[in-house]
Amino acid sequence: MAVYLFGATNACQVLKLPLLVTHYIKHKQESPYITLGSFFKMHYIDAQPFDADYAQDMQLPFKTTPDTFCLNAPSVVPVVPTIDFSAPAYRPVLQPIVNEIVPLSLATAAIFQPPRV
Repeated sequence: MAVYLFGATNACQVLKLPLLVTHYIKHKQESPYITLGSFFKMHYIDAQPFDADYAQDMQLPFKTTPDTFCLNAPSVVPVVPTIDFSAPAYRPVLQPIVNEIVPLSLATAAIFQPPRV
């Protein structure tokens, strides 16, 4: 996720925050009465004059847009089904057990009987 954030978005500008802090400290040493709000107004809202520290001002985070953008398109690789051509396991055929003592005609006689009055 970090590779995506820093490569495809402007999140890489966050890595320039130490440069912002050192630039603010430099301005604070030159002018002790400068506030953080006036520093941001001077560098991000007001028109940027071409002065001695113009190159440093342009290196501050979110001052310029990156030259390159990365476009990531998610893709799904289909799973190739596997076909198993092995022979099925041997299963013996089960034969029904028939009681040879009782004839089949008598076994059904108890179920099917004529109607009674």
